[in-house]
Amino acid sequence: MSVYKRLIAAALMVLMTGCTNHYRLVKTTDLDSVNQCAMVSDHNHQQLLLQQQELASGMQQLQTDLDATREQIQTLKPIAAQCPDAVYLPQEKPSQPAVTAIEQSDKQIVGAVEQLRFEDLSIETRGRIDTGIATAVLPVRDLQPFERNGEAWVRFLFVADSGKEQQVERKVVRQASLNGSDKQRPVVRLRFTLGSITQHGEFILTDRKTDTQELRLGRLVLRDVMVVDVSRDNIAPLPELEEAAQ
Repeated sequence: MSVYKRLIAAALMVLMTGCTNHYRLVKTTDLDSVNQCAMVSDHNHQQLLLQQQELASGMQQLQTDLDATREQIQTLKPIAAQCPDAVYLPQEKPSQPAVTAIEQSDKQIVGAVEQLRFEDLSIETRGRIDTGIATAVLPVRDLQPFERNGEAWVRFLFVADSGKEQQVERKVVRQASLNGSDKQRPVVRLRFTLGSITQHGEFILTDRKTDTQELRLGRLVLRDVMVVDVSRDNIAPLPELEEAAQ
């Protein structure tokens, strides 16, 4: 029985010795890992300190540069601008009254009603400027068509506003309607003077039924040479006959 106890005691001793060595082996491995972690952490801390020192050094250098630049700016003196004194010229008053755009034109200015002279007939009469029609209209009496050398001619009485009448014969240059009418009327060419302008113009001949009918000048005889001021009358006086002949 004592031998059996001793065997049991020996077995327990062996087991206890094995467990103790295993426990010491586990603890030693954990301590190595902890030491390694501590060494890595210490290394990282050292690197962080170095980076902070470099950053602080860079900030210090930047502050030094800024201070130096500020001192240079403060030493600069402003340059005064040398501008000439303002010169005020006296404003001249116009010596002549202002003219309208129409009066500045180099064209003949005519009013709503003007005196005309037909140079080949030596007749002066009143005419109305009518920009609503294209061709001039001349009311006449005793309008008679006839033929001469195979060409169409007309014979008529030219009646001035003064009552003077003169028989005229002219070649028909074409036929034209008046006011949209289907009736064709003869058109003749007559030389006339209006203001300082002497030119030939085409006139549609119509029957003069009343003494109130007026000669009317259309756009074609005004084009490129005259400007109309409908607010006035008789603003283009006729030149003397000698001047007109020249």
